[in-house]
Amino acid sequence: MPSVTVTTSPETIPQLQPPLGRGEAIGRAGLGSLLAVAAVEGPPSAMARRTIAAIRDHLIHLPIPLEAITPLDPEQLAEAVPEPEWRERLLRGMTVLALLEREPSTAQLQWLQATATALDISDTVVTSCRHVLDGQFNLVRLDIARRGFQKGATLSYLRDEGLDGALQIARHLLHQEDPKLAAHYRQLADYPEASLGRAYLAFIDSNGFSVPGERGGPPPPVVRHDCCHVLADYDPSQAGECGVIGFQAGFGRNDPFYTILFALAQLQLGIGSTPFNDAETDHVTPEAVIQGLERGSKVSRDLISDWDPWDDFDKPLEEVRELYGIAP
Repeated sequence: MPSVTVTTSPETIPQLQPPLGRGEAIGRAGLGSLLAVAAVEGPPSAMARRTIAAIRDHLIHLPIPLEAITPLDPEQLAEAVPEPEWRERLLRGMTVLALLEREPSTAQLQWLQATATALDISDTVVTSCRHVLDGQFNLVRLDIARRGFQKGATLSYLRDEGLDGALQIARHLLHQEDPKLAAHYRQLADYPEASLGRAYLAFIDSNGFSVPGERGGPPPPVVRHDCCHVLADYDPSQAGECGVIGFQAGFGRNDPFYTILFALAQLQLGIGSTPFNDAETDHVTPEAVIQGLERGSKVSRDLISDWDPWDDFDKPLEEVRELYGIAP
């Protein structure tokens, strides 16, 4: 899936651009690879067609009817796309498409493995797909925890807060309330009316959530995810969660595949990727994920792994959006 560069720069996250003159060729090859994995065992499903159309419209930006796309087998894809970074992204897109079917088939898994081999790239994402197919759900959760956005958020929080942050997370894991931490967040009620801090607290209260330190509240690193809801104006519905996860995948330094896998495990595959909500099936909106990915790719900072919301809680919400290039 053509996406964004994963970068270590703390200042900006440049969008990955194809080599000069290669954009259309890579885009056509990407669409062909997606159509091929979708049609391994017959005509593409409605879900697959919706996903391919969303990728075409929001990431590849080529006005090509789906009927005009030529499926590419692994060897044809390898010939069409020699660039290693694009090979990696296309395999990730193909794997996401297979997982959106909720029950990826053995034939699709074999196609993905053959593609990784033909492209001469790592098959790590294919292994994650195999874990789903084999029912090894704890390994899927481990893949997400090791490579997804939660790791980046937690490490960043510990870097910023040190021992105090570690103790706060430990209290959460032990299901202990932390009145001091809760009061720290509740003071945001005294921040200016139009500030990010007030908007964050309004989001929490209006949806019946709790702040860190309160009973039922999340660990502090999750505040960054909730702030993404506020900054990008995504509600906490299923479609809103799809959108905000795509948004995070767009700007994140962590592998975007595992950020999207978080949403698939929670809302599509019934595996569960968070202790805060029950796992569901067939509730992913692919258009919301892809549109969020497009929006996130234009954001100038990693708001999960390289941002402390407290640095901006006192600023006007609209100013923070402008600061980081968050489009409406």
